[in-house]
Amino acid sequence: MRNALGAPDHPAWGYVFPKVARRYFYLRSARPRRIEKIDIVSQTAHDNSFREVEPWNRWLRWNDNIAIFQDRDPRWCLEDRLLIYRENVSSGYVAYDLETRRRFSVPFEGADKIVRRLRLAHSILVIEWCERESREFLNLGKIHRHFATAFNVRRSTEPGSTNPLDTWEIRFRSEWEMYHRGLPVTRLARFFSTHTATHYALYLWQYDDSLVGESAIEEQITVWNIEGISPYRPSKDSLGAHRPDPTQPQPMVIKRFMESDLSFFGIRQRDEPSLREILLDEQNIYIHGEDHRWLAGEHSSPIPPRNHYVSAVGIPLSGVGPNWFDHCCADGDIHMSFCPRAGSVARFGDGNRSGISAQFDGTWAGRAPCWRHEEFPYLTLSDVVDSEAEVRIVARQCFMMEALSSFVLPKISLKAEPDETPEVRFTDDMWRQLLGRGKIMGDDRWVVGEDWAGNITVVRF
Repeated sequence: MRNALGAPDHPAWGYVFPKVARRYFYLRSARPRRIEKIDIVSQTAHDNSFREVEPWNRWLRWNDNIAIFQDRDPRWCLEDRLLIYRENVSSGYVAYDLETRRRFSVPFEGADKIVRRLRLAHSILVIEWCERESREFLNLGKIHRHFATAFNVRRSTEPGSTNPLDTWEIRFRSEWEMYHRGLPVTRLARFFSTHTATHYALYLWQYDDSLVGESAIEEQITVWNIEGISPYRPSKDSLGAHRPDPTQPQPMVIKRFMESDLSFFGIRQRDEPSLREILLDEQNIYIHGEDHRWLAGEHSSPIPPRNHYVSAVGIPLSGVGPNWFDHCCADGDIHMSFCPRAGSVARFGDGNRSGISAQFDGTWAGRAPCWRHEEFPYLTLSDVVDSEAEVRIVARQCFMMEALSSFVLPKISLKAEPDETPEVRFTDDMWRQLLGRGKIMGDDRWVVGEDWAGNITVVRF
């Protein structure tokens, strides 16, 4: 039998089975079937089209050894099978379908803009950027107006095609100003952001070196409802003369948490910031914090924890109600330690659970990010978790020791015990191919990272 498009209603098992078997052969062997390189626009003194947000000024130091604690954001993003980046040939942003190998244009004009971050999640692409032209503002020096531009990303079918997944539509959704006063493109200002299909949240930390004490640091969290789709672009209306009526659909600020609110919830960072990232779900904001006994640098804590400390604080989007707190410190000594709540099987979670019990799997944002210290003193820089396929790719580092490994549960449709999960290491060269920015993404089909030369690497299995 065939459906309305003429395609078979049942899978073509003669094609699917050998393809999947081949994939898991390479996954279990920690070997790439194919490596693809993508040349992206590089950062030079003459082209500052991408200026990532500076991470906190802190790093790991043990004796004479120094290691990065948190990398800068990558210049690309990925969700499911769609990779978005600025290609070198056209200098425009494109969306690359890793399955079909087709590329689609992203309608973002970046010639007069400096991109700070891009993120694809919940089928919405958000590009955070600022104007190239700056203006002077008091003691902060040169500041730039910052904006977030959102696009809907949808699969669609070309006319006359029998393949329902053969093309993508990327359409402008809305735009909003991130901060009314503008921000410097320096270490005087740092911001973390996240979004879902309905909300966008921004944590802002800004330092004024003309002041002293807590008054020198401005902090706030702002939450927008971004469900409303609007053609209005504040970046093209500097005087606000054409701002739409508040009753019209548009991104709207629904909550601001100022310093007093952040202090109340115990998440104010001050001059010893530990915030690693912020996350969202339908009702809460989650602040993930992190501290380490070997941290050094301007933003490191003068009283370090015993080992590696991670935490998660959840606060309601409305600001009304109790907050959630979860924390963990790697147990053991400085030589070796294993977090009892972490590990590859824990990161897979359990898709069959529901309610409160499901919240405690390894992917719930309200749980402290124990995956970072699951094999202390190794630090897990990044991982790829495909819970449905029960596959995990893990990148760990301990100063000059590096390990990129694959974990594949040996049973089909049955959870294995932790000690049954095989770990197989990739060759050392794969670290250079994928961990140039300390970030990997993907699933059981491919892993995407950035090499040390600044090119995107797609490892296919």
